[in-house]
Amino acid sequence: MEQRAGVELAHNAGQIAQEYLMNRSLLAQSCTLLLAAVCATAMPSWAAPGDKPVAPLPAGKAVDDKSRTRNASLPAKGLFVRDQLSESTKAKLTELILGSIGMRIEMALLVPTGNWKIDGAGKNDRDLTTARLQSLRRFLTDRGVDPKKIFVETRIDPKIKTPRLDVQLVVTPAPAND
Repeated sequence: MEQRAGVELAHNAGQIAQEYLMNRSLLAQSCTLLLAAVCATAMPSWAAPGDKPVAPLPAGKAVDDKSRTRNASLPAKGLFVRDQLSESTKAKLTELILGSIGMRIEMALLVPTGNWKIDGAGKNDRDLTTARLQSLRRFLTDRGVDPKKIFVETRIDPKIKTPRLDVQLVVTPAPAND
């Protein structure tokens, strides 16, 4: 009985091997046909000898729309006199706003950049206090900027040796009936 089981097992193993080889051969033939079909469609038949493929267009580059923004970068030194804006700062901000005449100011972004002191411990040019920020807001509001559209984004960075205040106005053309 064991001998018969062994013969049967060997016969089954032989059948499995034959089926494997036949399937492997069919798989190889299928892959060859598929590859030939792909190659035939990859080369269009209407291309003449010597034709060169058209290179794809380069991706478009992001363009900063200078017509939509007005910028000013003001050094911290001389920006304030106590908690009020200095006259030179007022002149620079007025010039920035005058550059936006005929435009609607969608947003005013105040960005203190550099190593500002925000703890209120001293009274020098690098101190950025709530009162100083309010004087900036008040100045812009008095010049027609909606107070709801004035935002402050602080970028305190001790690596930048000279602190500055970056002011950016985002503008759009004003409609004719405004």
